[in-house]
Amino acid sequence: MQPHGRIWQELTWSWAYSTGHPASDRRLEAAAKAAWPYALLCAWTYLNDQATAHDLMDHAVQNGSGYIGRHPDCPDKKLSQRVKSVIKRRARQLAAKKSREIQYGSVLDLESLSFGQSDVEQRIYANELFARLSPLAQSIVHWRRLGYSWRKIAEDLDMDHTVVRRAYFREMESLLHALSQPGDSSKCG
Repeated sequence: MQPHGRIWQELTWSWAYSTGHPASDRRLEAAAKAAWPYALLCAWTYLNDQATAHDLMDHAVQNGSGYIGRHPDCPDKKLSQRVKSVIKRRARQLAAKKSREIQYGSVLDLESLSFGQSDVEQRIYANELFARLSPLAQSIVHWRRLGYSWRKIAEDLDMDHTVVRRAYFREMESLLHALSQPGDSSKCG
């Protein structure tokens, strides 16, 4: 598995080829290329996860494809604005959902504990937490640490990227919730 980078970004422009009409595909591709920096900005600003820009763009291009199908004569500027608007709206929705998902700490905090240059005690705690994860979640943490996108991880697992991401966050939330409860810590193992 190779980390995503410039080549990975170039491959994602095939998103725009979803309408089935060559002229509409070219217009949608141009709108997607124009909106890509905005998707990166929204992914970082709202979600603090640049890899999510690909998911935001997928959602926006799918929406733009439907829009261009319903309004084939819309101006290119309006199509570009629509794609950017959908990106921002989706980023805000995901950010709001993410803020409700984990009430007992951040997954990024757990990942940084596990792989950051912290003191010995924190590394021991991080290793204990890491050991309580399922083998699938452990491999996902490892891949994410290496910089792989959710989409690439899911591709290697022959699964949908949203299913992989949701299952991972659900397991992390469950672990964090179990650890925040007083009493027997063996329940989270």
